[in-house]
Amino acid sequence: MWWNINGGSNQSSQFCWTKKFDFIFGSDLAYRNSLHAPLIASLNMFSHSHTISLIGVTMLDTTPAFFTALDKAGFCFERLADGLLDPQFRGGTFGIIAIQKKSVASV
Repeated sequence: MWWNINGGSNQSSQFCWTKKFDFIFGSDLAYRNSLHAPLIASLNMFSHSHTISLIGVTMLDTTPAFFTALDKAGFCFERLADGLLDPQFRGGTFGIIAIQKKSVASV
């Protein structure tokens, strides 16, 4: 189920599963290894070559396996500098990861 801008819910069958997005945002999505494959599959399904995904993660519970799986799936990623975050989130274990499909030339 997903929520529309008017606050009502729609059945997932009404969602356009072939749509690609320019931006994808999420947080607390990769804290268990069992979530990595579905998350990466979703990023792959809804991303085109210029999509930028910003995913918030806590480094204490997001294991290196997630980043290895991203790389193997054809994504590049980079943690955003702490200076871009609100001061209350700087210097801790929370980070925002920018994810994008690798270009054909870099694969």
